[in-house]
Formats: sequence, structure tokens, C-alpha cells
Amino acid sequence: MGGIDFCGEGMANCGMKLKICLLACLCAAALKAAPIKHEFIAIDEGKTNLLYVNENDPGKNWIVPIGKSHPRDMQLVGGNRILIGNVTGYSEFDIATGKRLVDVTNFAPATARTDTDEVTSVRRQPNGHTLLAGISIGGSQGVVVLDVDAQGEVKNKIVYPGNYVRLMRQTAAGTYLMLCDTAIREGNSAGQYIWEAPVEKFGHGWKAVRLPNGHTLASAGYGGFIAELDGAKNIVRKIGGKEQVPAAVNDDFFATFQLLANGDVVVANWQGHGPTHGDSGIQLLEFDKSGAIVWQWSKAELISSIQGILVLDGLNTAVLNDERNGIVAPVAAGP
Repeated sequence: MGGIDFCGEGMANCGMKLKICLLACLCAAALKAAPIKHEFIAIDEGKTNLLYVNENDPGKNWIVPIGKSHPRDMQLVGGNRILIGNVTGYSEFDIATGKRLVDVTNFAPATARTDTDEVTSVRRQPNGHTLLAGISIGGSQGVVVLDVDAQGEVKNKIVYPGNYVRLMRQTAAGTYLMLCDTAIREGNSAGQYIWEAPVEKFGHGWKAVRLPNGHTLASAGYGGFIAELDGAKNIVRKIGGKEQVPAAVNDDFFATFQLLANGDVVVANWQGHGPTHGDSGIQLLEFDKSGAIVWQWSKAELISSIQGILVLDGLNTAVLNDERNGIVAPVAAGP
């Protein structure tokens, strides 16, 4: 008895198509199972080092000393350079070599320095100016944002109430999102907070970005998770948290994070001050949209405590990039 011709084209052709189909399925499965590999730059706050890691080409990896205390913020500023903030200003490093190319150090706090009186965030602008955010900088008290030109001269100053700030991010609307310990605050150019969201279990919260749908994504610091809030300040999604990750992660302090183009979130799981935390926890984590960990990186022999992360996959390091629409992307030319 002959075989049944499901294709209507003869058994020979049907068999060939079946083989092609099976081969395609096997190839697709193999690609899907391939491990994620990233190219990234990380701030090791514990050892005050800057790392470039290329998991696809490890021969290009480098580690260099930042040379300044409390390096916290980072940004692609064009010309194959990375901008790194520090306690008194900022530096720029060549991404290919790790060489320090620029060093600006004249923005020490107005009062005797404490853990919070310092520059905490730096953001390069399309016109070449740099925004510096911090506490008690530029001769003023409070949460201060300075607009500094390429020659280091202060062109504008905004002062907000408060005594704590970590990273600052601009929104597409031109406002400033700042993490102020237990609350996310959004400020305007007149020094006024126009939106404020205290978030339960946030402690020394680190960073927030505004998403195109109006939601806000923020890292909780000592809360050890990332929260997505709607405009009414309700948490609509939570990523990480001690109750959701394996104990080996040692979910300690979620610091800098990055929303990738595919919807995944990569976050630095900081482990503490000082040079001896390399074997404490998994320090870089990638969560998919469901909250599952799909990639991780931690090298005890190289690091102590990672606080900053910038994934370079597919990004154009020749131009200025920012997160005004949630993901890292080129910034249009303008003032």
C-alpha cells in the first residue's frame, strides 16, 4: 500500500520539504539555545576600576583605574568615548584602549565632604555642555544641577530642595528624573518638583528612566529590585527581589540598570564598599520580560563590587547616546 501524499506534490518532494523543515527547526532551536554574550563597560566601585568586557572577543578586554573616588555615572558621549562621573567632576576614557583622555576635577562640594556631598551624576548634552547633579556643589546647598560648558564654566544652575540624590536622567519632555533615597522625583528647569513617588522598600534608590508609555522604571538600591510605576505611582511590575532570585545571587543593592531594546533589563547588583567583595554574589544580571534571569556575569578574580553597567551591543559609540526614551539611543542634535 502506498504512502499518503499530504503535500499533493508526490512523496519525493514531500520528503525533501520535510527534511528541510526539520533542519530549519533544529537550526532555530540551536540559535535559541546559544548563550547570551555581551560587550559592556562596568564601574567596579569597590576597586575604583573601569572594565571593558567583550564576551565575543575577550582579547580586547581591559581594566584601568578610574583614579577618583565614588565613580557613579556613565554615558556614551561620541568619539568612541565613555564619560564617567566622580566625586569632584568627570573623566572621559577611550573605549578601545581604556586611556583617560579628559579629567575635570573642579566641582568639589561647598561643604566638608560626606558620603552624599558630591557630584553623583553627569550627562553630556548635544551642545557639548555637561550637566552635573549632586549635593552641595557649585557653591549651593540642596540638590544642585549645574550646566557646564566645554571649558568648565558654569552657564546655569538649578537648585532643588533635598539632601540626597544619586543618578539623574532627562526625559523626552525635558524634565529631570532623580533618585532621592526612598523616592523618585521629577524636577523642572525652575527648581520645582512636579512629580514625586515614594516607593516602599526603596533605600538609597539609584536610577530612573521614563518609558514611552509614561511609566517610570527605577532601581531600589538596598531594596534589591527594579520597579515599574505607572503615572498614578502604582507598581505595575517588579523585577528581582530576594524572594524571586536564587540565594547565590546575594540580592544586595540594585544600582545602575539598562533597559535593552528587546525589553530585557541588565542591572548591577552592588555588594559593598571596599576591595574584598569579588566572591560575594552575582554582580551583573539580565532579566527577561517574565523576570527570569537569562544572563549573568561575575569574576571574583577581577572585581570587587560592580555599581555601574553599560551594555554596548549594537550601540553606535561614535555618537552621543542617552536614555531620554528609556533605552540607550543616539540623541538628536540640538541645544
